[in-house]
Amino acid sequence: MNGRWQSLPRPIAFVFSAGAGSGAVQVGMLRALYEAGLHPDLIVGSSVGALNGAVIACWGLADGVRSLTAVWPYITREDIFPGGKLDQARHFFNNRTSIFPNHNLIELGVRTLPTRHFEALSIPFGVVATEVMTYHGVLFTKGDLYQALLASTAIPGIFPPADIHGKLYVDGALTAYVPMSAAVQMGAASLVVLDVGDACQRTAPPRHVAEMVTWALHAALRQRALVEAPAIAQEMPVLYLPSPCSVSKGLLDFSNIAARIEDSYQLAKAFLDFAPLPEPGMIVGGPHHHTDLDLPTLLEIATA
Repeated sequence: MNGRWQSLPRPIAFVFSAGAGSGAVQVGMLRALYEAGLHPDLIVGSSVGALNGAVIACWGLADGVRSLTAVWPYITREDIFPGGKLDQARHFFNNRTSIFPNHNLIELGVRTLPTRHFEALSIPFGVVATEVMTYHGVLFTKGDLYQALLASTAIPGIFPPADIHGKLYVDGALTAYVPMSAAVQMGAASLVVLDVGDACQRTAPPRHVAEMVTWALHAALRQRALVEAPAIAQEMPVLYLPSPCSVSKGLLDFSNIAARIEDSYQLAKAFLDFAPLPEPGMIVGGPHHHTDLDLPTLLEIATA
């Protein structure tokens, strides 16, 4: 345990980015944070990061990491995006708003979360979604947890929008791929950012509409983090964890999950062992593209 992280101003917020199948990377980051003695006082997440963040907010860091480690390696693409092309066409014909149902996401939530309500969580938690009519980001911190998670993960055209009190909501990544501003809104004094990014080399172009839509959205929307992170760091300490860059088959790739978690853990552990303590006006780490960077080079860039 590294005691120097205890001097970060509190409350400390863990900020979980979007990232679809790359959300597995956050599990390794969380394990490294736990071993470093860095625990969240509040949590905010967007899209798949909201799902991961909800588990930590429910169970706490130690038990939450164990729960995510037990679930993630067994998730397959078919679990989240079920059915063949005929099933997808039939669902779209009946639904007109999406090519996949979201009932598997609900089932995943039931398996990992014993409560449906924000108020029953152990750690204050925020979920970012995007309101369809106004295209504004909305931060949910109370009420029906499942509905907020379905809203935050509703990739437009892929999953149906969520209806909450008569308003339709879709993927939080559209307005907050890395929801740092939402964490500030919740009262954070320090940020620990778990951004999985998607800077890795692809082995093939997007193969179908779901992958194309997801790739295009995430590639464009993540750019906001490049501007937002340094701006927020002028006001408070920001610790921005590095993301490993193993060869990627795309955001909807759910293969080799255990190896990706381990790679993420090893990189985050080494980073936390050597990174300096951030101060206001300083960002340690950052939303850089980490492809082909070894740890000494990454630290040199991060702390320049």
